Amino acid sequence: MQTQTTGKVRGIIANLITIEVDGPVAQNEICFIHLGDTRLMAEVIKVAGKNAQAQVYESTRGLRVGDHVTFEGHMLEVNLGPGLLSSNYDGLQNNLATMEGVFLKRGEYTEPIDREKKWDFIPLLKKGDTVTAGDWLGQVMEGWMVHRIMVPFMMTD
Repeated sequence: MQTQTTGKVRGIIANLITIEVDGPVAQNEICFIHLGDTRLMAEVIKVAGKNAQAQVYESTRGLRVGDHVTFEGHMLEVNLGPGLLSSNYDGLQNNLATMEGVFLKRGEYTEPIDREKKWDFIPLLKKGDTVTAGDWLGQVMEGWMVHRIMVPFMMTD
C-alpha cells in the first residue's frame, strides 16, 4: 500500500507557498494545507527536489511556516454528468446555486452535481452485451441536451 505524501509549509508569498515534501509529488497535483480544522486547496505548480511550490485557491491569511500539507495523489478534476449543463460554477466547480450566501466559507467546497437526482435512463445495450472502456451504455436528457453514459475509461476487465 502506498503511503500519502505529506509536507510542511516552508515559505509563503501571497497565495504561493513553498512546501518541503517527504515523498513524490507531481506538477498539477492537488494538495491541502491544514489550518486548524480548515483545509485550503492548492495546486502544485513547480517541483524541485524535496520542495514543491503550490498556488492556494483562496486567502492564505493565517497560514504559517510549519503548517501541515497533504497531497491527494491526483490532479484537479471535474465531475461530468447530467446536471452539469444546467448549473453555474466557480473555477473549482463549486455549484453557485448551493452556496450559502455570496461566498463560500474558507476551506469549504460544494458538490458539483446532485447525485441524488433521478434521471430517465434510456439503455443503448441489451443484457449480455460485451462492453469495454468508452462504450456507450445509455443516455439521459438534460433539457435539450443528450448525455451519453459511458463505461469509465479507467475500468478494466
